[in-house]
Order: sequence, then C-alpha cells, then structure tokens
Amino acid sequence: MSVLPPDLSPLRTLATYLRGELSRTEQALAAAEKREAATTRKQPAPEPPALLVERGIGVGRLPVRVHAGD
Repeated sequence: MSVLPPDLSPLRTLATYLRGELSRTEQALAAAEKREAATTRKQPAPEPPALLVERGIGVGRLPVRVHAGD
C-alpha cells in the first residue's frame, strides 16, 4: 500500500515540491560543510610532545628509549 496519491497532477505537484526541498537541503549541507572546513583550517596544528617514551613488548613493557618531541 502506497501513501502517494494515485493521480498524475498531485504526483507532479509533490515531485516539484520535493525537488525544491532537495535543492534547499543540498544548499544548507554545502554551507555547513564550508563552515566546518573553515573552522578546521583555523585550528593550529597540535604541538608534538616534549618527550616520547618507547616501551618494549611484553607483560612488563619496560621503557626502552626516550625520544625528543621532534
């Protein structure tokens, strides 16, 4: 059972309305993506850590090396 009208004229009206809604939705989506991209570009890159501890493999995972952040 379909919830759509069976007649041609109401179907055309509905299709026209839905095309308009789709267009407005795509425009809103593009604007939101543009705002998000601008926000992402404004954030500075995170600083590397001052020190990094490399741990071994195994249960104890003892420190093996200490690296400078860069």
